[in-house]
Amino acid sequence: MIKAYSEISSLFLSPLFPEEGETVTIGIAFDKKPESALLRFDSEMGLDLTEPMSESGELNGAKLYKARTKVTCDGTLFRYYFVFFEDGKSYYYSRKGISRNVPKRDDRFSLIPSFKAPWWVASSTCYQVFPDRFCDGDPSCGARAGEYSFDGGVVTTPEPGSVPKPFPESRCLDFYNGDLKGIESKIPYFKAMGIDTLYLNPINCSMTVHRYDAVDYFHVDPKLGGDEALVSLSAALHENGIRLVLDISINHTGSEALWYKKAVEDPYSEEARYYCRDSNGIKYWGGVKTLPQLNYNSPELRRRIWEGDEAVLRKFLRPPFSIDGWRLDVAAEVGRAGKDQLTYDIWRGVREAVKEENPEAYIVGECWDESSLYLQGDMWDGIMNYYGAGRPLRSWMGERDHYLTAAWGHDPDPEEPWTGYELSAALNDALRAVPGQICYFQLNLVDSHDTPRLHNNPRTMDREIYKGVVLALYILPGMPSVYYGDEIQLDGRMGSIEAARYPMCWDEDKWDKDMLSFYTLLGKMRKEEFLGYAATIIEPLDDEALCILRIGDGKALAALINRGPERTLRLPGFLLPDSSARILYGAEGITGDFEVSLKGKTSALIELT
Repeated sequence: MIKAYSEISSLFLSPLFPEEGETVTIGIAFDKKPESALLRFDSEMGLDLTEPMSESGELNGAKLYKARTKVTCDGTLFRYYFVFFEDGKSYYYSRKGISRNVPKRDDRFSLIPSFKAPWWVASSTCYQVFPDRFCDGDPSCGARAGEYSFDGGVVTTPEPGSVPKPFPESRCLDFYNGDLKGIESKIPYFKAMGIDTLYLNPINCSMTVHRYDAVDYFHVDPKLGGDEALVSLSAALHENGIRLVLDISINHTGSEALWYKKAVEDPYSEEARYYCRDSNGIKYWGGVKTLPQLNYNSPELRRRIWEGDEAVLRKFLRPPFSIDGWRLDVAAEVGRAGKDQLTYDIWRGVREAVKEENPEAYIVGECWDESSLYLQGDMWDGIMNYYGAGRPLRSWMGERDHYLTAAWGHDPDPEEPWTGYELSAALNDALRAVPGQICYFQLNLVDSHDTPRLHNNPRTMDREIYKGVVLALYILPGMPSVYYGDEIQLDGRMGSIEAARYPMCWDEDKWDKDMLSFYTLLGKMRKEEFLGYAATIIEPLDDEALCILRIGDGKALAALINRGPERTLRLPGFLLPDSSARILYGAEGITGDFEVSLKGKTSALIELT
């Protein structure tokens, strides 16, 4: 039977981000010449139209067919699929592959016309920093032991490198006094790893080390160096080709916020309208009494957060701060309080404001579940991709899923690892859940400030299998995000949030330098010009291996993710360049038939040209 492949990628679509009304070229590849091929697509009248496709040369040895059409839509998505004929039979090709029946709308390829894309994300490598725990670069700022009391605790300043105490003892007031000047001092370290985007947990004025309890959204915490330190950091990063994404929680403030204090003091004040209420009074997010929930029925609150000219989400996108995007905390929960379900309206408004300031700014929401409702081009650009990366990759390592384990997912039980078939299905399902252009803007991660570090789990950690997980993270479409210290195998433990927030170790004698070299190798791989918008094929090889292919015109990268015994595996696909193959990592050898020799549990990275 004839084989076919297409995808919304630079390989098959030009331009990749068309304006509404613009003419695009759409292609499909076949392993042999079909009798004929057609493109079927949406029209303004709501009916599918047909455009004949013509042979247009070869693509990595395959037969390439193309058609041109104008992108029109009814204000939503522009959808299309293919028809081809072989041996007197008609076949359809959609995102789910070849079928005899017409593909349902959700399975068709879909474009977002006039999408304001943060184009740089797809080719970037991100590094997440929890500011308090990274590096103290300015001893003149920072918290002082005993400086204040809050939430049943008092400020402490533990010794550098000491183990963070559990929450009942620390109350999130144990400041290691990392600051923005310390982050700026490590720019050479980021560049050596191939990092070109920094994502910082909140830096707004707050009481705690995590700073999700904002006291003042509009200024940088003096304990981190204040506004001047952010101006300096942003400028230094940009001079070195590194972008900056900041974290913010507009779902709630802290209980020490001036807005909240005014709301409590005067229930008839404007600020009192900023907070959700129920029969018990002001409503708190998750019942946490230090986190009063914001009420976006208030027009004035909307003005101060995103609508107004001086709104916080606008302010930091402008000079002198000039940040490059926002990570939005608990994003799927914002605006939800009883009968008030304002979430989608809020995020559409936020997107409009952010893109008005900078069309290339990145908007990434925190959501641990399948998030396609938010990823249709009118709300977020991407999600923290636990769903399509972290959760399935950790299951491949043999951890039970986050939502099925104790201690809010921080103490995962071991279970039988997923098979190559199961992992491939999960990764493919996540890619197909959103419009094709959106796949390139997911923030792919395994660890974060909200998860125990995978390498700290003694019940599932296997060094070589772990390297395969990291390799998958780096080669999937989207932007890989490395949680600070993973690259040196930073200490930590399971069981709580504090266990994932150990201070960064700057004693190089204690680093895992082999792992750092591995991350650096992958950072170099990410610099491949074709990789950002390359086509993606994910196929299982057997119960213990799968292959992730990223394919360009005349070049491809193949990642064999393997935890099986010593053996030989064959690369799949008919779109592989076949002139030469070079081992970049892991393989013992490769033949002209794409058979790759592997040691037990070892994954491999192959370059094909």
